[in-house]
Amino acid sequence: MAKHLMTQRRFLPYFCTQFLGAFNDNVYRYAFAILITYFLAAEHRVVYLNLALVAFILPFFLFGAITGQLADKYEKAWLIQQIKLAEIVIMLCGCVALYFQNVPGMLAILFALGSQSAFFGPIKYSILPQHVKSNEILSANGYVEAGTFIAILLGQVLGVALSEEQSYLPYLMAALVGFAVLGWFTARMIPDAPAASPDLQMSFNIFTKTAEIVRMAREDHGVFQSILANSWFWFIGALVLTLFPDFAVKVLNGSPKAAILLLTTFTVGIALGSLACSKLSSGRVELGLVPIGALGISLFTWNLGSAVIPPSDEIRDVAQVLATPGVMGALVSLFMITFFAGLFIVPLYTYMQTNSNESKRSRIIAVNNIINSLFMVFAGILGIVLDKLGFSVMEIFKILAILNLLAALYILSKIPEYFLRLLSWLLAHCVYRIRKEDLDKIPETGPALLVCNHVSFFDPPILLGILPRPARFVMWYGFYELPVVGNLFRWLKSIPISNRRERPELVSQAFDTIAEELEAGRLVVVFPEGAITRDGEISKFQPGIDEIVKRTPVPVVPLALRGLWGTWASRKKGRALKGFPISFMKKLTVVAGDPLTPEEATRLTMHDKVSALRGEEK
Repeated sequence: MAKHLMTQRRFLPYFCTQFLGAFNDNVYRYAFAILITYFLAAEHRVVYLNLALVAFILPFFLFGAITGQLADKYEKAWLIQQIKLAEIVIMLCGCVALYFQNVPGMLAILFALGSQSAFFGPIKYSILPQHVKSNEILSANGYVEAGTFIAILLGQVLGVALSEEQSYLPYLMAALVGFAVLGWFTARMIPDAPAASPDLQMSFNIFTKTAEIVRMAREDHGVFQSILANSWFWFIGALVLTLFPDFAVKVLNGSPKAAILLLTTFTVGIALGSLACSKLSSGRVELGLVPIGALGISLFTWNLGSAVIPPSDEIRDVAQVLATPGVMGALVSLFMITFFAGLFIVPLYTYMQTNSNESKRSRIIAVNNIINSLFMVFAGILGIVLDKLGFSVMEIFKILAILNLLAALYILSKIPEYFLRLLSWLLAHCVYRIRKEDLDKIPETGPALLVCNHVSFFDPPILLGILPRPARFVMWYGFYELPVVGNLFRWLKSIPISNRRERPELVSQAFDTIAEELEAGRLVVVFPEGAITRDGEISKFQPGIDEIVKRTPVPVVPLALRGLWGTWASRKKGRALKGFPISFMKKLTVVAGDPLTPEEATRLTMHDKVSALRGEEK
């Protein structure tokens, strides 16, 4: 199970290696930030800090196409070992730049560290599907994201602690080299991960190859949309992190440790959000969390920008900062920003990993890194421009909140079915106590026709939130003519159907659409009774099942709903949805049977199977 991943060799050495890499990068990056902010060039700190961001991120764009090819062509564990050896050399050179406090030299080292991270990035995410099971990958990503941000925090804490005094410089240099060596040792314990495309012909033409792999990534609309959403997160995150030192100095009037207070809040929030994502998703890739995360980020970023914190003529220590009016509210807002960021980011990474072509996965993730880097460079440029235009830190937070709200609305327009799927899950569990039986019999991948009894008007939203995969529902066309409900069904891409007497052309269109959805590898749910039961019993099944499986032979899975008869949305009292609901938290069961072959799945057989699954409980 996923909870044991941290004790297994197929995951733990990899986790430690990526943790130590993120940790060491941030020791150096934040030591640079503190030296610039408080000692070397305080009057130009905003420019230098944004230049540092650009220096670290630019390699992801410059070398992204090459890194993706390498990660697909060669064995990944060996590649990681070579990258960690390079880190040792970079940190030795970085120590020289630190010793002489040479700012251009430090920026060059940040570029080198960015290059090393750019080569590691495609491997970091493409290796996971080779070492963990499909039902573990979302939890694995939750651990990785939580671990990465904890490593960022700890690295920044150490970077600050070892750069506050000149006498600490030897310890800083020893730590940088020592952790690089430790990362190389853990990399040597990562199990082999065979090359996905060993025959791939390498191309070192950066611009041509970059354009080529971006076109390749755009072939899968869903994966490319997840890349864009992921890149937007890093745009926001990069700008917020860059604002921390200025926020600590100008708003909190705090010591260097005040910035660590902000980073601690940031890291704890995103780590808990990443882990909560796994729990809320029940182990499945739940993109419905993405728009919720985006809306939460906007709300609390605006709150942070609206905080009123009185100025001070003296530098405050951490205790004084915490005692200042308005600071606790600002910290709560910051925590909630990052908690919702965890909900936002983990499903996107998991979706990219599980839905990209295995032979191209590293190059797809390289595209993600390329576009991430562009967004982060734009974030650095925007930070410089807004500062030069005279916007305060708090005003920039408000600008980000508005921009992110627009991004959230865009995401909702692109994946409304995932948002509604999550909303259905939340509402169903607030109204009913739902037990799931044998839903693992529904195929994890590929097409299948799900055949279910029809008890209430709430059957589709219950199944929408409970099924382990998104599905298309075949629905009576009359629902599409209702003012609000019709739009919901359209967002869900449900399939309207009629009978041949009323709308014969709609019947043909429905069967065409069902065939297209099944041929595309999706789940389709049908209620073959043709209407909600009026007496609690399962009515005879209509012949549409036979026509569907004859045209598109796919596995057919019987489903049964138990316990819905007598609820507000059923017809036990005559007309459904009459009056007000008077009972809540009723026990319901959703149960699946063994898949049948197309030859076995006649309407009579399916009627018997669904009836047997439902049993005596209506």
